Amino acid sequence: MTKQWQCTVCGYIHEGDAPPVNCPVCGADRSLFVLLEAEQTVAETAPALQLHLHPILVHFPNGLMPVVWLFLFMDWGFNRSALAEGAFWMVGVVTLAAPLALASGIYDWKTRFGGEKAPIFYRKIALASVLIILGSLALPIHLYGGAGMQVFYYLCLTGMLGCVGLLGFYGGKLAFSRPSRQ
Repeated sequence: MTKQWQCTVCGYIHEGDAPPVNCPVCGADRSLFVLLEAEQTVAETAPALQLHLHPILVHFPNGLMPVVWLFLFMDWGFNRSALAEGAFWMVGVVTLAAPLALASGIYDWKTRFGGEKAPIFYRKIALASVLIILGSLALPIHLYGGAGMQVFYYLCLTGMLGCVGLLGFYGGKLAFSRPSRQ
């Protein structure tokens, strides 16, 4: 019978005679895997679902940035400047929500994941920092940069969209890495 090893960082379950060198989900070292007993189930080893501030806060940037681009494309297609203005205000909301999401993410990393030095956490912190920087640049560029600077505004928004996409991808790896046992 093959053994089951659980990553203590993200909860990933590996089946084999030994744990993997690195967790395929979060990148944690093999020393952070524990052997599961035969009678244990994934439900017993996974933390109970609770209300956490971080997942709530991250949905603002992750949900709004695609809508920003939808509004911009609709503005360009239908020549409705109110849509571009709405997109600008959404960028403001994203830029204000991102530091709160970063702070709550660092708190969750330290409390729920024990501050483990896995690469996935450092990637998420770096991406959130870039998101905040790009948003902080995009807003004044759009307000004070004039027509010649709009290309930089759109470049910042493109970078922000990439950041939230990758943040959602890595967050999904952490949140949904536990296999279903049905």
